[in-house]
Amino acid sequence: METFRRFEKKYLLDEDQYQKLMKLLEGRIKKDKFSLSHISSLYYDNEHDELIRRSIEKPKYKEKLRIRSYEDSKDDQKVFVELKKKLDGIVYKRRTKAIYKDVIDDIYTCRFDDEQVGKEISYVLDHYGKLSPKIYIGCTRSSYVAKDDPDLRITFDRDLRYRMEDLSLRKTDKDKKLNDKTVMEIKAREAYPLWLCDILNEVKAYPRGFSKVGTAYLKELSGV
Repeated sequence: METFRRFEKKYLLDEDQYQKLMKLLEGRIKKDKFSLSHISSLYYDNEHDELIRRSIEKPKYKEKLRIRSYEDSKDDQKVFVELKKKLDGIVYKRRTKAIYKDVIDDIYTCRFDDEQVGKEISYVLDHYGKLSPKIYIGCTRSSYVAKDDPDLRITFDRDLRYRMEDLSLRKTDKDKKLNDKTVMEIKAREAYPLWLCDILNEVKAYPRGFSKVGTAYLKELSGV
C-alpha cells in the first residue's frame, strides 16, 4: 500500500519562465531517483463525466480515479491504480498495483495487490456507477528534490498530450497537443522555504489551478 498526504500547488510556466527558473534552482535541487519519466495515465469516469466536470468546477473536495504507467504498458505488466482526493488544498493519494490487461479489460473484477486500497477503489467504482476510461493524458516528467529537504519535491511536466479515443496506456499517432506550457508542481509537507519563495517571486510564477484532464475535456468540447 502507498499512501500520500501533502500540499500540492501547480504553476503554469511559459518557456522563458521555465528556463530562468531552472537556472535559479541550480544548487538548491537535485534529481530524484526517478529523474526522467514518460507518464501515461487513463482517467475513469461515468457516462455523465461527473468526476471530470467536478474537477473543472474547482470545488473544495474532488477525487479522481486513474491508472498510470511510466512506460508503454505490456499486457502482463503491472500498473498503478490510483485514487486521488483533494480537500482544501491537501492531496491524499491511495495507490496499489494490478496487471494491466486485467485492469483495462474490467477494472471491476481485476485483482488489486493491496486489499484495503482495492476496497476503497471498489467503493468509488460502485458509488459513481459504471466507470470506464475517458481520457488519456501523457507527458514527459522531470523530477527533483530539494537538497536540504527530501520531502520537498518539484516536478516539471512537458510535452503535454491527450486523446479521447484508442484509450490505452500507450502512445499512439492519435495523441493531440494539450498546450505549449510547462506544468510545475511543488509538493511539500510543510510551508515553502524562503529561498524557494524568493525564486518564485523573481520569475513571477504564481500558483493556479490547472487540471490536465479538465483542460483536455474542455478543449474537445470547444472543438479547438
